[in-house]
Amino acid sequence: MRVDYLLSWLLPVLVGGGFCWLASARQRRGGELAASIGMGWIGGLFIAAFALQRLALADTVHALASTWPWLAILGTLGWAAALWRGVRARPLPAGRHFADRGAGARLSWWLLLALILARLLLLAEEASLRPVFPWDAWSAWAVKPKTWMLLGHFEPYVSISRWLANPVAATRSVAIWNYPELLAWLQVWFASGAGGWNEPLVNLAWCGALAAFALAAYGYWRSFGLQPSLAMTLVYLLVSLPLIDAHVALAGYADLWVAVTLGLAALAWTRWMLYRERGQWLLAVAFALCLPAIKLEGAIWLLAFSAVVALDLLPSPWRRMMLAVAVAAVAVGLLFGGFVLPLLGLGWVHIAWDSVSIPLIGRFDLAWHPVGGAMLASLFTLPNWHLLWYLLPLLIALRWRVLLRDHAARMLCLLVLLQLALLFVLFFFTDAAAWANDFTSANRLILQIVPCVFVFASVLLREAGTARRFSARSSGRSRGLLRPISPA
Repeated sequence: MRVDYLLSWLLPVLVGGGFCWLASARQRRGGELAASIGMGWIGGLFIAAFALQRLALADTVHALASTWPWLAILGTLGWAAALWRGVRARPLPAGRHFADRGAGARLSWWLLLALILARLLLLAEEASLRPVFPWDAWSAWAVKPKTWMLLGHFEPYVSISRWLANPVAATRSVAIWNYPELLAWLQVWFASGAGGWNEPLVNLAWCGALAAFALAAYGYWRSFGLQPSLAMTLVYLLVSLPLIDAHVALAGYADLWVAVTLGLAALAWTRWMLYRERGQWLLAVAFALCLPAIKLEGAIWLLAFSAVVALDLLPSPWRRMMLAVAVAAVAVGLLFGGFVLPLLGLGWVHIAWDSVSIPLIGRFDLAWHPVGGAMLASLFTLPNWHLLWYLLPLLIALRWRVLLRDHAARMLCLLVLLQLALLFVLFFFTDAAAWANDFTSANRLILQIVPCVFVFASVLLREAGTARRFSARSSGRSRGLLRPISPA
């Protein structure tokens, strides 16, 4: 294995892990290191990809070599600050750690860990056996990085009309010329480490994304108060979902990266709601802002996430009033011919009663499409999601009291409902209904919100099996203390 390729995997942890650790509270909780490494690896990759867009345009083959010193300095500073703060950090007092009790729970933890590692190794082997295989992967997402690596330098992609107007310019054109390029530069990062365009080695990044999110999710779920065996069970349920595994084994789609980025934003935001750690709120914002740079629909998920986060920031008496004002404003706008909404990455989107016009995508005519049978089949009968959509309503029914009294659970429920509502409008009221009828992109879009569903489920479960529960709102988190309240 090339040292540079190994560096391309390890350097993101150095770059992003320290900042994620720095964002934690002064009181350390269970899972802190796992959360920082998992989230830091993905965050470090994004920092590296953004750096390549500035520093490696003239020499993509040696992109890693030209950027790693600067990234190493940045990462060292981040870890130095994190370790300095860690010396001053206070661990949770005795008795406030949520730990498994009993040999059976500990045995199940190790068994689940072994199953997760075995699955990840199998997926990595599958991804490394072949070049980019799925249609959209090689026709859309691998086109730009492969071109830049084979040319040895960056060349912009423009619209076909602009390319035809000036055929001698150093530009190229393709149908997806206006797609975001963060994922393309991420692939350049690994290809540069491999010494050239080696698709199996680049494809391993998809397995790394799933493994990093699993590690981060486990760490965050432990910090939420879940016992180790319960947190590990949730991780296993997530990484064993067939459609997620298919996106890792047949690497190349951008949907998995949208899913893990949105999931990391939801994890950090949830921890901020529980413990009011300002650094976690900044992490949530940072990952959410990366969504439009990965895929066009990331702008829609950013809008939904931002709306719910903004609602959470309002004082409690104002929330219903602001919701009513927002609904009234939308209704009045539609009544007078529609309104425009600025979306990062998409431009000014015009919304009317009968259509939605998105500059970078096109016009969607709104009309009812009866695709309920296809959607129900995708969720409940086809082997895409195991029993996920059966278990989620059951969990809500069993834990509805938590939903009523836990603020974080309510806000996450609102986020998931808003995401599902947007998918409902897309599939039932636009021409995207064809994606549901042919069982193609519908499931890929659902995949993008699945990590948020698991974050919601973890908050519903965070009191299950514990002797105490903690409430940041009732304990005066602004003073940096957590006080136990009566058992559930």
